[in-house]
Amino acid sequence: MAKTRKSKRGPLFLKALFIFGIALIFFIIAIVGFIIYSDYKRKEEATKNIPLPPQVAKIAKPPAPPVTVHIPKAKIAIVIDDMGQDIRRLRDILEIDAPISIAVLPFLPYSKDIATEAGSKGREVLLHIPMEPKDSNNNDPGKGAVFTDMTEAQVAEQVRMDIEAVPYITGVNNHMGSRFTEDERLMRIVLNIAKTKKLFFLDSKTTSKSTGYRLAKEMEVKAASRQVFLDNEEDINYIKGQILELVKIAKKRGSAIAIGHPHPSTIAALKEMIPLINKDVDIVTVSSLIDSIKE
Repeated sequence: MAKTRKSKRGPLFLKALFIFGIALIFFIIAIVGFIIYSDYKRKEEATKNIPLPPQVAKIAKPPAPPVTVHIPKAKIAIVIDDMGQDIRRLRDILEIDAPISIAVLPFLPYSKDIATEAGSKGREVLLHIPMEPKDSNNNDPGKGAVFTDMTEAQVAEQVRMDIEAVPYITGVNNHMGSRFTEDERLMRIVLNIAKTKKLFFLDSKTTSKSTGYRLAKEMEVKAASRQVFLDNEEDINYIKGQILELVKIAKKRGSAIAIGHPHPSTIAALKEMIPLINKDVDIVTVSSLIDSIKE
């Protein structure tokens, strides 16, 4: 009896069908993945142009960086008058870490020495011109003074001699002078010489009727006016109060000038108060304060 052959078509067909099924599954997965990805990208693009609600926008928007505004500090200048009699007082003042200006009277025992030492150490020096007060019988302005009974030529000559007597000066201010500074005609002589010598004028304001500051501005002489006297009373607590008043005025006006004298109480008060007020105001020389003022 003849033997029959076994057919090989069955196993080959099943193998091909299996491979086709696997390929079909991967194809379907790829199609589904592409559809999902395309839908995601479409939605993403669509949401880019949708504005956020105001509440969400406020939260989402990063805060703006703080704006730093530089507010310049007020400026004060301090002048110590009546220098020339005692050089030890100058050295006490030089120990204070602040550009305190020195006003030196002419023809006193240490006038030149004080002006030279102060000037060589970078301190501003003023000529403290002695001028006639209203009560000259009880208030002697001292050697080198100018008086209202002088001629214009005599006043001019005396002022020139005073200037020559004190080195290193950058400006002048009046010592006493409650009568003389009210005399416009003679003050013009003083201010004209100051202008010629390129010196500024600080009006000590020993009288409310002084013509000094007004005339100086009229004559285009650099000028300033005193706001505070520190030591009308030689009491340390009073002087501290005057220093605080100086700061208060400076903050209100932008700048202020004080005049004091080389009393031990004044020097002690300045040594104590200057480190405390440095954070509130800038302490400068009179000349730099004048230069910084914009008319």
